[in-house]
Amino acid sequence: MNLAAAKYRITYEAFSKFSGGLSKVENLENLSHVVSKHLKYLFNFKIFRILLIDKNNVTGYTFAKGQTWISKNREDVLTFENKLLKDQIPFSNAINDSDLPKYLNHITLDNGQLWGWYIPYSDYEVCVSLVSDDSAQFSLSDVEILHLLVDTLTSKYRQICLNQEINLKNQRLEDAVAQIALKNKEIEKINSNQQSIIDSRTRELRIKNKKILELLRLNAHELREPLCRILGLLEISDYYTDTELRNEILPKLAESSFELDSIFKSVVIKSEEEIKKYSYNYND
Repeated sequence: MNLAAAKYRITYEAFSKFSGGLSKVENLENLSHVVSKHLKYLFNFKIFRILLIDKNNVTGYTFAKGQTWISKNREDVLTFENKLLKDQIPFSNAINDSDLPKYLNHITLDNGQLWGWYIPYSDYEVCVSLVSDDSAQFSLSDVEILHLLVDTLTSKYRQICLNQEINLKNQRLEDAVAQIALKNKEIEKINSNQQSIIDSRTRELRIKNKKILELLRLNAHELREPLCRILGLLEISDYYTDTELRNEILPKLAESSFELDSIFKSVVIKSEEEIKKYSYNYND
C-alpha cells in the first residue's frame, strides 16, 4: 500500500468515526464539540470556519487549536465571506497574521494561505474557509473530504434546527391547548355559577308564589265575612220600613263596609310588601 492510499484509508476511517459521533448529536452546542474533536484527523489547517445562512439567520463556527467560536450576528460575517457570497467563486489567497479577526490574533502564520468555497443548498447558503501555513499544509487532494465534511455537517445542522423549530411549535401548541383547557374550565365555572343562580332564583320564585297564594287564600277568607253580612243585609232590606232601614240596617251596612274597606287596604299593603321583597331579591 503506497502513502497516498494509506492516507486515504486513514482519512476515511476518521470520517467514519466523525459521522458516528455526529449521528448522536441532538443540539448545536454538541455539534460544535464533535466537529472540534474530529476535525484535526480529517485534514491539516490552522483555522477552519463554516458560515451557514438560512434566510436572515446567520450562524458561524470557527475552529482553531481545539477552540471553538460561535457567532450569530450578520455583523460577524467577514469581508472575504461577503465577497464569496456575492461572487460564489472559490479562491486561494495569501494571508498574514494581521488579516485575521481580533479573536484570532494569538495565532501566528508562516506563509499563510486562505482558502474559500461557496456551497449552495436548496434552502441554505454555506461559506467554508480554511487558513493553512507551512506548519499545517492543506492540499487540494483534501478538498473532496472537506466537501464531504461540509455536506454532513450542514445536513446535521439543518436537522437540529428543524427539530428545534418543531419542538418550539409543539410547545406553543401545547401552551395553546393548555390555555384552551383553562378557558373551558372558566366557562364551565361561569355556566355552573349561572345555573346555581337560576336554580336559586327559581326556588325563590316558587316560595314567593306559594306565599302569594297563601296570602290570597287568607285574604279571601277575611273578605268573605263582611261581604256576606253586607249581602245578607241587602237581601232582607225589603222587609224593613224606611225608618227601620235608617236605624238598623244602614248602620250595620256602614259598619260592614268600613270593615271591608279596612280589609281591602290591609290586603293591598301586604301584597305590596311581598312584591317589594320579591323585587329586592332579584335586584341583589
